[in-house]
Amino acid sequence: MKHDTPAMRRVYSRRAVIRGAAVGAAAAALAYGLDKAGLVGSQDPGLPEPDAARLSYRIHPGSGDAVSLLGFGCMRFPMSPEAAGPHGPQIDEAAAFRLVDYALAHGVNFFDTAYPYHQGVSEEVIGKALKRRPRDSFFLADKMPGYRNPTLDEAEKIFETQLARCQVDYFDYYLLHNLSNVEHYRKIYESNGVVDYLLEMKRVGRIRNLGWSFHGDMPMLEYLLSRDLHWDFAMVQFNYHDLLNNVPSLISQMRVAEPAPPQWLLETLVRTGIPLIIMEPLLGGRLARLNKKALTILQEEKPQASAASWAFRYVAALPNVLTVLSGMTYMEHLQDNLRTYSPFTPLSERETVALGRALNIFITQENIPCTACYYCMPCPYGVEIPAVFTHYNHCVDDEYIPKGARNADYEKARRAFLVGHDRSVPELRQAIRCTGCGICVPLCPQRINIPEQMSRLGKFVEGLRSEV
Repeated sequence: MKHDTPAMRRVYSRRAVIRGAAVGAAAAALAYGLDKAGLVGSQDPGLPEPDAARLSYRIHPGSGDAVSLLGFGCMRFPMSPEAAGPHGPQIDEAAAFRLVDYALAHGVNFFDTAYPYHQGVSEEVIGKALKRRPRDSFFLADKMPGYRNPTLDEAEKIFETQLARCQVDYFDYYLLHNLSNVEHYRKIYESNGVVDYLLEMKRVGRIRNLGWSFHGDMPMLEYLLSRDLHWDFAMVQFNYHDLLNNVPSLISQMRVAEPAPPQWLLETLVRTGIPLIIMEPLLGGRLARLNKKALTILQEEKPQASAASWAFRYVAALPNVLTVLSGMTYMEHLQDNLRTYSPFTPLSERETVALGRALNIFITQENIPCTACYYCMPCPYGVEIPAVFTHYNHCVDDEYIPKGARNADYEKARRAFLVGHDRSVPELRQAIRCTGCGICVPLCPQRINIPEQMSRLGKFVEGLRSEV
């Protein structure tokens, strides 16, 4: 397998860029909030095919694995038309196979799944897709769902189930999933003997590399690193928004009272030399769409570059990074990411400055921080919460929000907003139908006051309708 030159593998500056891509507010493609965000309207449709011979690789210092810098995350496979949300079990297998085959043909060799992804169907689909390939042509990662509080017997059954679903005899990379606090780690992994079992699986070759994913506090990381255990890698959430602002991820804020600051987390891990797998480089997709002003700054530097490409270049330049995961629902996502890393080039000083300017504008925008994760769904009253937020955010980002009846373009903007809104959200699923029950509030990783926002948007839309 082709891999980076020593120069390519050096530790790059931790400051990097985003990816510029504005999307119109057109509606039908907004299903599940997983439209080709950050791609439509910002790239030349005549862009060349990604060059399979130029994809960058990183070398695992322990195993010597040459791992593709772009890793394929299996949490957002394309869905069948009848699917109720983006994470359900109704995966479009033919579309998923096309993505996996294209990724393999262009050099991607790292695939990451987990026990709960797509309600267990993710493991089955990636197992079927990779079964057609030689076992030594890819690296497969899976995870022990410790948050299910398994006993040792249950953990053993889960592990055997995962191997069966994935149709493999061993996992190249296996993780203790979603570690958050010391008390829970001690109970599940130490007292229940689960970590000893996983170490035994590694000894007999059913796990090749053992590590963990992290959404926790400082004592949790310090405890992990103080154990007399050799961790082969760690999976962590880093992106330029969190690191440059030193803001803990929203997922970790939900897990623990005082989540580890990302800069401290990065510096601590770098000192250990542990290889890093990066998750959520796009902040749940938010960094794939920037508002018009922020996007313009980046497009002045690289007119054809997508917003996501800036974000991916940022995290790949961090120290000790082995691979960067991306959940790619569309072929356009995959092709854009392949172009970004074929080959990877770190941000220049000029690009770093541009990113900082764009970020300052991005964090002051007035949209709603919804990532269309669908954790709030289904709404018992039928409101299509992510679609309502998505349409509004796209209009805010692209400056299509009607602004004052005296504005020369007000009537045009009003009509465009309402037409797009009604195409995006069926009448009986619009914000005005929200009863304010609040069931969705504790389910939102972004901590959005959904009833309050629904009330505001419902009144806003009805106000526009009344101006006939």
